[in-house]
Amino acid sequence: MSTEKVCSASVADDNVNTRQDMASTFVVDPLYASDLDIDERQLRANGHVGELPRRFGFLSLLGLGFNITNSWIGLAASITINLTNGGRPAVVWGCVISFFVCGVITLGLAELASAYPSAGGQYHMAFMVASPNTRAFAAYIVGWMALVGWWITHASGCIFIALNLAAFASFYHPSYEPARWHVWMLYTAVHVICVTVNLAFPKLLPAFNRFALYLTVVAFVASIITVGVTGSATQVRASDVFAGFSNASGWSSTGLAFVIATANSMYAFVAVDAATHIAEEVPQPGLNVPKAMVGTIIIGGITAIPFAIVLMLSMTDLDGALRTATGLPSYEIYLQALKNSTGATILQALITVLYMNAVVSLVTTWSRLSYALARDNGLPFSSVFAQIHKGTSQPLNSIILGTVLVVIYGLLYIASSVAFNSIIGSCIMFLNITYVVPQAIVAYRGREKVLPPRFFRLPRHIGYFINWLSTVWVIFVSVLFCLPSAMPVVGSPASMNYTSVVFVGVLALVLLLWVFDKRKKFVGPDVKEGLLREANLAEVELMRSRDIAKAQERR
Repeated sequence: MSTEKVCSASVADDNVNTRQDMASTFVVDPLYASDLDIDERQLRANGHVGELPRRFGFLSLLGLGFNITNSWIGLAASITINLTNGGRPAVVWGCVISFFVCGVITLGLAELASAYPSAGGQYHMAFMVASPNTRAFAAYIVGWMALVGWWITHASGCIFIALNLAAFASFYHPSYEPARWHVWMLYTAVHVICVTVNLAFPKLLPAFNRFALYLTVVAFVASIITVGVTGSATQVRASDVFAGFSNASGWSSTGLAFVIATANSMYAFVAVDAATHIAEEVPQPGLNVPKAMVGTIIIGGITAIPFAIVLMLSMTDLDGALRTATGLPSYEIYLQALKNSTGATILQALITVLYMNAVVSLVTTWSRLSYALARDNGLPFSSVFAQIHKGTSQPLNSIILGTVLVVIYGLLYIASSVAFNSIIGSCIMFLNITYVVPQAIVAYRGREKVLPPRFFRLPRHIGYFINWLSTVWVIFVSVLFCLPSAMPVVGSPASMNYTSVVFVGVLALVLLLWVFDKRKKFVGPDVKEGLLREANLAEVELMRSRDIAKAQERR
């Protein structure tokens, strides 16, 4: 079969030479050699040669996805704004609404992941669906926004664990007041430990993620039963939970305060793209990646919504939860429900352990994304960060890059915890924008025209509805993310929202890098679009034949 390029026909010769210098270049052309399985043929048609071992199965991939998103503990970590901007109903209904819209967004992204399985995730999708004249720029911007979003998400996990550890110390030793540099030291220690786990035990990562999935389910059941049963004697009225709105945010409009809280609730369903970045390490990625993504969001809703309801029914003192000395509303709610400090500490410690597991999986995920972006020459010194370490089969240099940047970013907490925490919230906006850019392009250019054969296929009209609804919603909430969560801002630095500053700053730096360097060097993967369609079709036919065979066996 011919292996001539069918994309980027207008790329200049210097761009082609740049691509050929990258580690991801097609050094050999036997795209359909007899010794290559369908997964490798599909990857090569997407422009890359497999360098990472396919150690993950569906269950370990699902474990990684939900281990990171882990909606019920994400809700526990992020309810402060909801309690302030609407009280109990803002926690419950914010979770319900976020589950619905994030589910819609995930369906659209999962379809694209089925069509274009690659560790690059949504930046690779953006390249594939954009027009030849704009695909390199679109992919470059989406890639950088996704990478920054993942690094910030990782930092949010590290700081939450550090704050939990500091809270335990101060709760049992009231004379101890953790200084900000103490928290930074804990943050750095957590970060380094989780990086070390990835580097020291790469072959155990699939088993680790399966174990983490089981653990989070057990912890959820134990937590919800414990809080529900022990707090039943003092539960508040259901009407207070579902309709007793309160507004302590300072915003004159309770409705506006509530929609800000709803946007914040999306943190519980963030990072649903995790499975896409492991696409090159799982067999049949066109099938398993979208299944893991949809499974992640479904398990998220099944766990987060009941947890929100039980937690709010058991919270007897809203003001006490907001003004708790521990700084952790979930810890205070446990104390109110259980009336037992040991039991409350155990439940909060469970959340801390689960967050630790999540950060381990976060390292696995963002290291693949940065490796993929470097492989396509999207980072400075890309040839360095695109390397796979032979001993660990890990993108070691990309892991080192992220490790150093996250530690440096953590120093901001020492200078201003307010600025640090405000920036943390921007991860929701960064990642969700990258989820809808390729969906918007597909909807605009025409789904039938753009998308190749794929296992996970949305019906035509439903697909358009999902793509456009996702895009409109993310544009709407992106504005909300830039608003202060509480008013007034003047004279109240804690209410300042730096998300817009961070977004504009990151975008400006990325654009400068594009204009002065990457505009002539970043051309995206060397895709064989015709062969990709054939490889995808072969995968779909293989899955169908297996389904038919299984059905015949049952008979």
